[in-house]
Amino acid sequence: MQVSKLSGGILILAAVTIAAPLSGAQAQGAPEPIVAAREAGYDLMSAGVGLMKAGVAAGTPVKGYSDLAEAIVKWGKTIPAMFPPGSGTGTKAKPEVWSDRAGFEKAAQNLVDKATILVAAAKADDVAAFKTAFGDTAAACGACHKVYREK
Repeated sequence: MQVSKLSGGILILAAVTIAAPLSGAQAQGAPEPIVAAREAGYDLMSAGVGLMKAGVAAGTPVKGYSDLAEAIVKWGKTIPAMFPPGSGTGTKAKPEVWSDRAGFEKAAQNLVDKATILVAAAKADDVAAFKTAFGDTAAACGACHKVYREK
């Protein structure tokens, strides 16, 4: 399965479209749009990860996944801002997101670091390096969930 630039671009465009209006909502103190946007962002990331996982399993060339990997890097950089104080009620976010903010931000940066390696492997069309980086990126997601997300 090959992901076209269009598919990756659509996921990135959707994430940007969802997040764009948030600065005004956050300034007004309304966390609801931020919660909706972060849930949509995670859904989009999950869809991209699913496409990459299927591609890795099928042994397809990985160069076409660079846009999806870049979207994960961009999302990882955005994650801390998507969790302002007071935006955890009724969500799967654990209180540790706010009480251990430094750890949460470090976990988001770990995702960025691992996904950056994933981008490089995709751009090089290096299937073996991509598989390793994909596993490391997925592990970074899972590690954050263990500490900062309810099951």
